[in-house]
Amino acid sequence: MFKALLLVCSLVHGSGDEKSCFELHDLEAPNGYITIEKCMGRIHEMVDMTRVMVPFPHQVKYKCEKIFERTKNEIKY
Repeated sequence: MFKALLLVCSLVHGSGDEKSCFELHDLEAPNGYITIEKCMGRIHEMVDMTRVMVPFPHQVKYKCEKIFERTKNEIKY
């Protein structure tokens, strides 16, 4: 499973090297996507929404973080 994450930094706020940054987590599929292709598709949607919300100039970094799920076979009693 892959979880979509964005780090958005507005370059207008702050002074000098100071940036105003925040993380965005996907609420459509908080448990992640089965393939990295689906995760990247969601990332592109999230980036498009961010462009509307955060004034330019801004910087966006993204990743599809690999997450693991536990199965009953992994749990030892």
